[in-house]
Amino acid sequence: MVMVKGMKKITYYQRLFQTCYQLLKVRAVNLGWLLLMAILVTLHILMLNAGLVAIKVVLIICFMVGLVFEINLILTAITTNKTILNQTDLLMMTAWRRLGKRWVSLTGFVLLLAILWLPFGDAGFTAPVLNLVMIPASWVDLFVLQRRIAVAVLVVVYFGLLYGFLQILGHLRVTVKPELVPINGWHRLVWFFRPLIAFWLPLFIVNHAVVWGLRGLGNQLTNGVSNGVSLVILILLVTLSLLMLSAFLIAMIWESIAQPKFVPEFDETDDQLHSMAWFPTGLVFVLIALFGFQAFHFGAVASPSVTVAHRGVIGENGVPNSVAALEKTVRQNPNFVEIDVQETKDGYFVVSHGDRVNLEGRPKHQTKAIQRMTLKQALARPINYHGQTTHLVELSTYLTAAQKTRQRVMVELKVTPLDSHDMTKRFVAQYGQQLVDHHDFVHTMSYQTVLKLKQYNSNLIVGYVVPLNLMSIKQLPADFYSLQAIGLNTTMVRQAHSIGSPVFVWTPDRVHDMQMMRILGVDGQITNQLTQLQQVNRQPVKQFNWAIVENMINQFC
Repeated sequence: MVMVKGMKKITYYQRLFQTCYQLLKVRAVNLGWLLLMAILVTLHILMLNAGLVAIKVVLIICFMVGLVFEINLILTAITTNKTILNQTDLLMMTAWRRLGKRWVSLTGFVLLLAILWLPFGDAGFTAPVLNLVMIPASWVDLFVLQRRIAVAVLVVVYFGLLYGFLQILGHLRVTVKPELVPINGWHRLVWFFRPLIAFWLPLFIVNHAVVWGLRGLGNQLTNGVSNGVSLVILILLVTLSLLMLSAFLIAMIWESIAQPKFVPEFDETDDQLHSMAWFPTGLVFVLIALFGFQAFHFGAVASPSVTVAHRGVIGENGVPNSVAALEKTVRQNPNFVEIDVQETKDGYFVVSHGDRVNLEGRPKHQTKAIQRMTLKQALARPINYHGQTTHLVELSTYLTAAQKTRQRVMVELKVTPLDSHDMTKRFVAQYGQQLVDHHDFVHTMSYQTVLKLKQYNSNLIVGYVVPLNLMSIKQLPADFYSLQAIGLNTTMVRQAHSIGSPVFVWTPDRVHDMQMMRILGVDGQITNQLTQLQQVNRQPVKQFNWAIVENMINQFC
């Protein structure tokens, strides 16, 4: 059975690669594909720069429109006869006529694929384009307060888009080849997931295995050799990615029209017409090489990161957000310790990340919201963490302990639906001036709270904890931004820097994640592994080359 399965897999690849090879022998298809690759790589080069927005938009539109034409041309080539296939002009005219019946479906196919591809890569432009989308602050705050519901809605929307995408493929199936039997329902998932497993998954494994190996070589090579090896690897991986993703796209179309055998009868009297266009191919390769050089030029390592101890701890040196952990953490000289603050029922503030605590004498799953407890009740609750026990403390107690050691603090003001209507005003009245006097920071995940904090005390340094990395932050000004490490890209960092606001990132805890954040240009890192971050800040530049390569490759898979 294993051998039979293996043989089927080989047959699948052989038939598909044979189809791709024969398609590339069609000069119109060949040149169209090379033109698309040239546009895409040029767009990647421009994406390394902060400006030239109009040119980038034009190139994105050209790529999307060109992709519609190229897919239509491929479908025409696969389903046409020898006479048309051997005459480029006639093939183009036939494709143009058929496009009139398919352009709506093909446009929907391309647009939905660009969105569906986000979890697997973004072709270098999907995520940056989404970073230009301006979402009302009230919507963002609603997402934060109802995040579980919002995530569930996003999952439903994603599968809804996938269903629509498969519907379009099903429509194209019977439009292109009317003799085929329509396939309905989720049986069409194979059209998307089989090519995904056959091409994207191996590409993902190969790319990241090579980058992992490059990371291991970081200490063994001299600066010059490390730069050269990294550049060559980047060029090769980008080339491989473009080839494999092109095969993935063709595979989806090929799957949807029942994997037809494409063995065209080319006119042997015109070999030039049915051979690879080597000059355009060389031009695309030169553009890829230029992209590699530019990536290393603009991917210079940022200055050492400001160090922030997440929840006031380093590893497991204490209970998070506790004074005992603070006293141990300050010995390592972090620039800031970051803590979380919740409002109590009677309008005071305690230091706690979670908004619920266990009820004394009750099973662990029985908890109560801090917002429904008085300060006295909250302070009486024991907190257990990895065998260590302590109690919640009031914010004033924590700040006093920090100020004794001259430790600056970054306070995250937690916002919940149970907070009092004047919670922000109370916070500023109790702690605003004290935080200003000691040069401490405040940040919060509610943008309305950011505005209120600045309104009640304009001298407060207030940051916005951005819950999503897929929106514009230019219309949400703040003194600084705290961005999530997952899904972060240079577009978000540049947006913040363009309005003069530094960027902190949460929560990179592994060395290679910290190195990647340096490459992305962040100003500070909020981490549970502060001493590791301090070591990363002292590392030589050559140890970051792998991160430049991975940052570029992540745009593809």
